[in-house]
Amino acid sequence: MSSTVLVGDSIMAGRDGVWGIGAINKYLNQFSGQKLDNYALIGSSLHDGWVKSVPQVYGDMRKKTAPAVPTTVVLNGGGNDVITVRDDCWAFNDKCRKQIDEAMDIAEKLLLCMHDDGVEHVIYLGFYYAFNMTEAVDYGMEGIKRVCEGAPIDCHVADARNLSIPTGWDGIHPLDEGYKRLSTRIWEVKEANNIPI
Repeated sequence: MSSTVLVGDSIMAGRDGVWGIGAINKYLNQFSGQKLDNYALIGSSLHDGWVKSVPQVYGDMRKKTAPAVPTTVVLNGGGNDVITVRDDCWAFNDKCRKQIDEAMDIAEKLLLCMHDDGVEHVIYLGFYYAFNMTEAVDYGMEGIKRVCEGAPIDCHVADARNLSIPTGWDGIHPLDEGYKRLSTRIWEVKEANNIPI
């Protein structure tokens, strides 16, 4: 197992605006000069869903790699939780806010679990503006920041809202240049906070 692992949804696992393996992985591998293990799962959300949730994926990774513990986890999660109630999040109503609040509660528990396991650092890749959900993205980002700041683990947010992210046909998943920009933002957070990768 590499000392840094990636855990999350299709944004962490995706490639070139379609579902595939690892464009963020590709760029972080280039930046770091090493091969990082990517456990991200397409369709994963913080809530239980149609595939394993992000916490379940993390748990499976820990079982597979025990007793080894990663030093750093590059994490994302929450996007599919929002997409699940997309009409409500377009309207940015109470159901959307409740869904995001519940997702952030799950993220908070996941960070506590990582801390208890001995993970030292988390870089939480936040949302970028896509799919005409500006208010939901901003609300979710405030939640991610709050959860990271309150976590017992060294957690830093890679806020991507000020990035222009070119997306593929679905308007959500980035094209390669978008993945490069997200990876660069993660790397900037790593450098600014002396996080080992």
